[in-house]
Amino acid sequence: MSYEKVKLKVKECLDRHSNKVIEIPGRRHGSAAGLPFEEWVWKALRDPNCYLNAFLQEEFVRHIVKKLMNRHFSPDAIRSIIKRTTWWGEYVVSERQLNAALNNEEIPVYQQSIADIIILYGEGEDIIRNLNDVLIINVKSHDVSKQSRPPNIISALRVLEFARDLLRKSQQYPDFIEKANLIFTGVYYRTKGNYAQITEVYVKDFFKLDVERMPPINFDAAIQIQWHVKDMIEKPDIDKLTFF
Repeated sequence: MSYEKVKLKVKECLDRHSNKVIEIPGRRHGSAAGLPFEEWVWKALRDPNCYLNAFLQEEFVRHIVKKLMNRHFSPDAIRSIIKRTTWWGEYVVSERQLNAALNNEEIPVYQQSIADIIILYGEGEDIIRNLNDVLIINVKSHDVSKQSRPPNIISALRVLEFARDLLRKSQQYPDFIEKANLIFTGVYYRTKGNYAQITEVYVKDFFKLDVERMPPINFDAAIQIQWHVKDMIEKPDIDKLTFF
């Protein structure tokens, strides 16, 4: 399945998922506020009526490491494969997570990961051949009944570092620029007690965004791009080099 088809299917799965009411922690705050919505997106994508090979970030790390271990790669080789021969490795998986997975321990949270959910969309069981057929999903949520500033999307500095490293790697692996795909999913909801009613869901391709219509970068908040997903404007004809 191509990336474009996967992206369209993500939106279809989220729109038609039957359960739009979810329980949320009564004392949620900060980055933890989005956790129930990450799980909701993941469950919608794994639904038998709309199955995609989707993983929560920590689950993805364990899955990949286990697959490589089954191919009898050494721990050092697995680290090298993930860090050096994938377009996503250094920005999705931490060294602590790799060590935990290699030792069959609980995978710690990696808050700096650009991924909340990862979809493997390559065909067949060859993990090496499909290792870069990966779609990264970053989930953002917003309570429409409250007035608040747009959510932090991603650090502008991290985007520049990612672009630099991707362009460097593409000298050895020319298809990396095409393979690199990151979408933002905006889940908008209203709360009542400890429950949230999801009202709207938006899916936007980060590398298709019209950067000229991007809000000013907030240099007082860790150089964050702050933007509502529903307000993002895509330019279908833009390519990644132009975006960068």
